[in-house]
Amino acid sequence: MTKKLISAVLVMVLGISLFTGCGSKVDEFVTMDNVNQSSVNVAEGFFQAIFTYDIELFEACYPASFKDYENEDGDRVDLGEVLFNYSTVLDPSYSYIGASVSAYNDYSEEYGYTDFPELAQQIADVHHTSVDLIPQIQIVKLRLNFSDGSGNTMTTDVYVLVYKSEGAWYVYELQNSDAEFAV
Repeated sequence: MTKKLISAVLVMVLGISLFTGCGSKVDEFVTMDNVNQSSVNVAEGFFQAIFTYDIELFEACYPASFKDYENEDGDRVDLGEVLFNYSTVLDPSYSYIGASVSAYNDYSEEYGYTDFPELAQQIADVHHTSVDLIPQIQIVKLRLNFSDGSGNTMTTDVYVLVYKSEGAWYVYELQNSDAEFAV
């Protein structure tokens, strides 16, 4: 997870005025019961947790192998601190309405991604798991929806790289907004 990239996207979300308009239909909010059931749910849950400051949901977007890993100093990643840092760049005058899926692609040769083995190994290394436990990776394109409190709805699109491991979906990182994406 690259905090700079996520922070950049969140700052971009603050400057959504370029994308003002009528917004889009939003999906139902993700719950703890369904956050890891699909690639779309974990991607939507990730942003929902950030914008609603839901630490339990935010932590559910990451596997235990990542959350419980201790480095040589005995430190673990502090997801509460990470969530706090994300929330500090948000404009409190915007209200999060929700997200809707625009599209998603399997990270596979069919869509022009020839480096699946390398990416799976990178995810395994960062999230402290086995590459054999990562059979599927997807890029999910979401439309995030906000209200400015004056009745104006704004939207922005984001891309999230997610992966499946042991039957559950988890967030790996955001993708650049200019990344190639076949719809």
